[in-house]
Amino acid sequence: MKRSATLFLMTILPLCAATFASAAEPVQRLQRATGLWRVMPATSPFSWEICVDQQYDRLIEDDLWSDFEQECQIASQSRQGDSYHFQSSCPGAMLAGSFKGDLAKAYTLIADTTMELNGKTEVQRTELTGVFLGACPAGLTPGAKKMRGGMVMKSLYINR
Repeated sequence: MKRSATLFLMTILPLCAATFASAAEPVQRLQRATGLWRVMPATSPFSWEICVDQQYDRLIEDDLWSDFEQECQIASQSRQGDSYHFQSSCPGAMLAGSFKGDLAKAYTLIADTTMELNGKTEVQRTELTGVFLGACPAGLTPGAKKMRGGMVMKSLYINR
């Protein structure tokens, strides 16, 4: 009996921990399906394609705020269906966003960055739409971004 109880606890506790960890950080770790994604900012003509490897993908870190995971702290977050809302504190700014989508076919991310600039509160809105295009083309490594016009930026996954 003692052995089976120990085995039960050894099996259940890691599963519970994994469940709580994933529930605690859905926003930080929004991960798109593996393959090629086209990302289109609503307020800029500079769209790009990114070859995603789901295991390493960090949508907010890769497409919105570099070093988000190291620099920012999530103050609040909520999930309802395929929507997430979050507020975070970052160096010199507050970042609040909403995400809607399934991360397999398409998504929309809207974020407001609020900061003090010359004694005034400024808000910068970023709106991104992502669409899954299928398999990554040969020669485009996972994590690499192909910018509109053809320039390819090296992989974002180098240190992950």
